Amino acid sequence: MDDESQIGKFIVFKIADYLLALPISDVLKVVNFSPANSKKLTTMGLVQIGKYMIKVLDLHEQLGSDGLHHSVDNPSFMVVTHDSQGELYAISVDEPPDIVELPLLTIRSLPKFSSHSKPMMQMVSHVAVLSQKEDIKTIFLLDLKCIANPV
Repeated sequence: MDDESQIGKFIVFKIADYLLALPISDVLKVVNFSPANSKKLTTMGLVQIGKYMIKVLDLHEQLGSDGLHHSVDNPSFMVVTHDSQGELYAISVDEPPDIVELPLLTIRSLPKFSSHSKPMMQMVSHVAVLSQKEDIKTIFLLDLKCIANPV
């Protein structure tokens, strides 16, 4: 198989004005979640999904979103993932995420940024730029190690 035909599958979701992605192999589940179900837990940065208590990674706050996602009336979706130690994390997203196939040749590594740089630049490790007709999409691949363990 040549390099041009190698494709990676990713779960892609929008937070603030950014398209973010995780490899599909890192995503355990996507659930429709209403914060009203466990309001007290949500304010503590936790959600209960089934028998699991899961830490919520609030990327809206880190990306400077306007906070509309916290509305109790708007059910959101949780992308449930895990780090290399098996710790569970949930990322709250406003819309159902998409499954996107990206040619591996379109994915570029980003340089490491200092802890003084913008939070967005500390959360991502790679970027993919897709051109579809006149629409250009930039998709940032999240680095779960940096998000789950901020310095």
